[in-house]
Amino acid sequence: MPSTYTSNGGIEKIGLGEKAGAWGTTTNNNFDIIDRLTNGVGAITLSGTTHTLTTSDGSLSDGMFKVLVLGGSPSGTNTITISPNDADKLYFVQNGSGQTATFTQGSGADVSIPTGEAAIIFADGAGSGAAVTDLSALFPLKSGVAASFTTITAGTSILPDTSGGADIGSASAEFGDIYIADDKKIKFGSDQDISVEYDEDGTDSLLISGGDVTIADDKKLFFGTDKDVSIEYDEDGNNTMLVTGDVVFADGSTSVDIKSHDLSANGLKLDGTLVTSSATELNLLDGVTRTTSQINSARDGTVTSVATGSGLTGGTITSSGTLSLKNSFLDNTSSAISSGTTTSFTASTYPTFISGSSVSAGSFSFTVTVGGSGHTLNMTDGDSGTRDTFATLLPAGATISGSSFNFVAVQLRPG
Repeated sequence: MPSTYTSNGGIEKIGLGEKAGAWGTTTNNNFDIIDRLTNGVGAITLSGTTHTLTTSDGSLSDGMFKVLVLGGSPSGTNTITISPNDADKLYFVQNGSGQTATFTQGSGADVSIPTGEAAIIFADGAGSGAAVTDLSALFPLKSGVAASFTTITAGTSILPDTSGGADIGSASAEFGDIYIADDKKIKFGSDQDISVEYDEDGTDSLLISGGDVTIADDKKLFFGTDKDVSIEYDEDGNNTMLVTGDVVFADGSTSVDIKSHDLSANGLKLDGTLVTSSATELNLLDGVTRTTSQINSARDGTVTSVATGSGLTGGTITSSGTLSLKNSFLDNTSSAISSGTTTSFTASTYPTFISGSSVSAGSFSFTVTVGGSGHTLNMTDGDSGTRDTFATLLPAGATISGSSFNFVAVQLRPG
């Protein structure tokens, strides 16, 4: 009766009456196979993109090693076919080939082991439909099965199985504090485009580099242990930036520059009301030393105290009060006086005092027009043999007209 072989390890079973004189050699060979099946560590050199891991009946072969150490220089993902497809196999695999190694036995499931990683796999030997299973994927830390550790010490890195393939914590099992050393960064994006860093060797501040920071509608950025101050884009209100809490601008070179202040619709507002004064107008208040009550009294229409200087003498003005003016309250300039002969004179820019007389003797009257309304100024003296004279104060824009007259006019220009 001829020899047969075990289904999974290829160990020779000597038939009755077989191997006369060769029992020792065959038995020793079987012991070597058993030794390889139980404890053997084999270096498997990969090349190209395929490799066959064969278990040969009765002879030592690579498929009999218990531990497979993958090496070589494959040109890409290397598919390793376990042969024959009807043999049950159990392997401990360490992949140092530089490429992913995919183990297959039939049309069933395959197992891929990235370079630099290890796995315990088994093939079910189901023939053409055989499948390979990653047994170690069922272990804690590889499958997500809960495991309890007091401390995990990492030598260099803690890595996911693929880029973006693993989370730290979950929605219902959050981590506590996270401690990041000085000048170390949390990096975001596949190309690490944005980073967050405690910049200890610079300015002892939180440094965000590489891109924009977006805060969703109606979400707040809080400051302070008690969240006393916040900044929010108030989208469901009036689409504005809302700051809650006091805002203080530091001394020194800090400025607040409102670029658009057109005095009609856009610019600086106080409680929703646009400030219609220009910067030049507001700067006129620079250096004014008035109390709150004094300013409020001026706002309400009654000046209770008048500053000295600029032509005013300190005093009190009420509904029946008296304003005392200095002699220089009118501008003493030669351009304020004019004279000539005309039939009509207009106080073009300033209120103007004008006096004159008719050019000819006789009885004359003159018309003073103020605000579009004309009034007769009758200066006839009853003597047709003399000239008629007049003197009057014209508001700015008012006109006096009549027969030809000689005049002297003095503009009332503020000093």
